[in-house]
Amino acid sequence: MRKKFLGKFDRLFIKTLVILAAPIILQNLISASLNLLDNIMIGHLGVNEIAAVGLSNQYYLLFYYTVMGISLGAGVFMSQFWGRKDIQNIKRYIGISLVFSLILGSFFAGLAFFYPELIIGAFSDSVEVIDLGKGYLKAVALSYIFTCISLAFSVGSRSIAQTSLPMQASIIGLIFNAVLNYIFIFGKLGIEPLGVTGAALGTTFARFAEMIFILYKIYLKENPLKAKISELLDFNFKTIRIYFKTAFPVIFNDFMWIAGITLYSKAYAILGTDAIATMQIATITNNLFNIFGTGLAVASSIIIGNSIGAGKSFKSIQKDAYKMSEFCVLVGIFIGIIFFFTAPFINVFFNTSEKVQQDITLVLRIMAVAVPFRFFGITQIIGILRGGGDVLYAIITEILGVWIFGVPLAFIAAIYFNAGIGVVYLCVCLEDVFKVAMTIPRLKSGKWIKSLI
Repeated sequence: MRKKFLGKFDRLFIKTLVILAAPIILQNLISASLNLLDNIMIGHLGVNEIAAVGLSNQYYLLFYYTVMGISLGAGVFMSQFWGRKDIQNIKRYIGISLVFSLILGSFFAGLAFFYPELIIGAFSDSVEVIDLGKGYLKAVALSYIFTCISLAFSVGSRSIAQTSLPMQASIIGLIFNAVLNYIFIFGKLGIEPLGVTGAALGTTFARFAEMIFILYKIYLKENPLKAKISELLDFNFKTIRIYFKTAFPVIFNDFMWIAGITLYSKAYAILGTDAIATMQIATITNNLFNIFGTGLAVASSIIIGNSIGAGKSFKSIQKDAYKMSEFCVLVGIFIGIIFFFTAPFINVFFNTSEKVQQDITLVLRIMAVAVPFRFFGITQIIGILRGGGDVLYAIITEILGVWIFGVPLAFIAAIYFNAGIGVVYLCVCLEDVFKVAMTIPRLKSGKWIKSLI
């Protein structure tokens, strides 16, 4: 009998999961560190600057997760095609992802460049915050196009188990962003200090560098994803119809989820600029810990998708799903404990008032308690349900959690009870508890295992 690890986990399975997840986690860790670095630099400028960048990034996230939904929708197919080693169809679905991502990305970029005041003004009434955010959005708009291209090929790489390429690209982006932000924000090497707008320019150059690196590694090296334009566009309306039948719930799910998260920002803004700054700092910090759950979930979706595509048995696939779920919860508990006790030390990096510092610590500790619940939900929705092709149930769970629990309760707490930021965020966390209750019965039923190809 194979040696066991943590009671129910054999070493080979955990090793396979972690090896696949590690580059994804490292890539996301680099990206989260990049955002944290941005905010630390901006944090030296003041609360208004932190709020402006935070609200601008909320719009970016609305774009990013919508486009990510397009790419992940294609990724569901690509993982299963890789199980059969069908390279031609993988290239077709990268092409579909590219075309529709660029169409949507151009729309978001246009709004950011031509109507930045409307975007920031939808979240804040502060003239200072709107003026600062306007400059940031205009300078960062072009990066949305670079992101679309990088995402399409990154998801393709992950789907064929080449998870190190996106990680390497993120390292390149981190280096560019750190150096250029320092130069542009504070005015070094003879360049005039640009503040918030400088941060946007640094981010734009960093995302361009990431895109160039990914394309270089794919097109100038021997890579299965290397495709001619004709191969990328070798799809018809029947293929598109099949894609959207499965992918639309993923796209809609990600859009509705991030739209809800965006509305959370509006609820926080009701409490004032300090609350916006509190949640910006807390959320960026929280992302450093959430990446472990997300990385394991993405790795789980790849394993599940490959297993279904390779024709493995129902019993074997479901057994693996149980292992993934339990392991992710254990990781969540461990990370939550670390997160809880390190929370107060985050304040040393930001120039904020004592009240904001207290609120940051409170919110971070609430986040820490919620980590195990969040990791389980992430594993089910992103990993098991999507990887298994059960995207409809995933979208229902996600939307109900955010729009029936999180958003209404956050606004009720902020508007009708004039609650503090800690109570408002606690209401938001109830969506994670709901997702656990929704996904456990589905996991046990096995109805999520569906072959799409």
